[in-house]
Amino acid sequence: MHFPLLPDSRAAASALWLLGLACAVAAPLRAWQTTTPQHLPSPSLTQQLQAILRARMPVSGKPPELHAAGSLFRATPDLPCFYDRRGFAPAWVGDASLRRDADELLAAIAEAPSDGLNPEDYHLAGLRQGLDQAKSQASPADLAELDLGLTDAFLRLAADLAHGRVNPELIYSDCAIDVPEVDLPGVLESALAAGTVRRSLADLAPAHPGYRALKQALALYRTKDWPPVPAGAPLRTGDKNERVAALRARLEASGDLVPPDPAAPPGERDLFDAPLQAALRGFQGRQGLEDDGAVGPATLEALNVAAADRMRQIEINLDRWRWLPRDLGERYVMVNVAGFALQVVEADKPILSMRIVAGKPSTRTPMFTGTMTHIVLNPYWNVPPVILKNEIEPKMKSDPGYAARENLEVLPGGKVRQKPGPNNALGKIKFLFPNRFNVYLHDTPAQALFSRSVRTFSHGCIRVEKPLDLAEYLLRDDPAWTREKIGSVLGDGRERWIVVPRPLPVHLVYWTAWVDDAGALQFRKDVYGRDRPLLEMLGSD
Repeated sequence: MHFPLLPDSRAAASALWLLGLACAVAAPLRAWQTTTPQHLPSPSLTQQLQAILRARMPVSGKPPELHAAGSLFRATPDLPCFYDRRGFAPAWVGDASLRRDADELLAAIAEAPSDGLNPEDYHLAGLRQGLDQAKSQASPADLAELDLGLTDAFLRLAADLAHGRVNPELIYSDCAIDVPEVDLPGVLESALAAGTVRRSLADLAPAHPGYRALKQALALYRTKDWPPVPAGAPLRTGDKNERVAALRARLEASGDLVPPDPAAPPGERDLFDAPLQAALRGFQGRQGLEDDGAVGPATLEALNVAAADRMRQIEINLDRWRWLPRDLGERYVMVNVAGFALQVVEADKPILSMRIVAGKPSTRTPMFTGTMTHIVLNPYWNVPPVILKNEIEPKMKSDPGYAARENLEVLPGGKVRQKPGPNNALGKIKFLFPNRFNVYLHDTPAQALFSRSVRTFSHGCIRVEKPLDLAEYLLRDDPAWTREKIGSVLGDGRERWIVVPRPLPVHLVYWTAWVDDAGALQFRKDVYGRDRPLLEMLGSD
């Protein structure tokens, strides 16, 4: 029996160690057995396995060692902890037979694709072989190896469901994710005691409606495939050719266009008619494209992304969901940077939505969770040093009147700030959730940018489309701050700081695939190039 050496995406975060699952430990066991006085009873199977398992664990405080020849697998860091807690007693093998929990675990592993995970990352084939062998005839050494393999598989799958397969801070420098902490050995111990192995694993995955909806979309996309639309001139309403027929087949395959009733008279499949245009507009909307109802270069590119690639896109966004806290908050702000959208959510229902402008690819908006604590009305803009050096100072030197026109003032020490006013870069309202990236939400005088389909124009902070609506919501628990009161203060032009009465979480995420409130599966271009390194870490096949 052999559990293959598998890549582990968390290797850089914790030095995972190799366990040798060889019969080298059988010699010490035999020596112990031969010196046992004949009048003592032979050790039970559990006792034999306990001795083997104890021998195979690394010595506490010393670097783990690779035991002598034999099969190998990469073990989770939690495996020694689990066996140490139980005095190295086997978890899955009893004196009489294998526990039913082993079959439950294999069933759970076989279901891993529904969460976008690969069953062979959890030794499925090897464990099936080992279980078949154990149910007929197996040595204590084989049973010990099987017990270790089952435990390792549970802990690996549990970790991936609870934390995500990849630690995002290993691949993204602009990321500060508090990956959920879970006592996985404790989860396994409780699951074995209660006979709930399968359910306990399922409970580790996010219960958020967005995660469940994306899982359903993944299951649907596993059944899909579609033909490409050949390249050529843009397609528009009224066109009639073979490329239109290919477009029709493509949209039918993805569910954007309802296929004709077989009993209906045959239509002209090569005609670009009004129903086809309506379906194309729906497709364009799901891709975040301009919904002009024509097949131009950007739409053609989106149409010709293969179903398998879309499936992988869904899988990596499921992993991003697993990075989030299990408790997002009774009420919270969710900002999807890749989707250029903000929602305020209460009891899993969006109550306020708006478009955003995010950072440029060169000044990306980071990913993290913060807590909204303050609102600033009529804010000063303290020009960041990098922007001051690269943008403001050259303009001030070349144009003596630039500072006055832009309402800039130079402070002691050479710092520069922009006074409140109609041209202030932050607009009239700023929303603070302290973080090490110095990123916040704010208004903007550049309202025209919200009409763009791709909105990457900021230096990293997030410009919001409806700042007054957001401020009114955040201050609704303070009766003194009505919408009229907020407007009055904004009108006087003086900076005013206000404490948010009920601070709430703000989650900055990067989803290139998600299911919207209407149940439509949305895809977006990877404007920051974050998908590729994640795909590489998870394996692209």
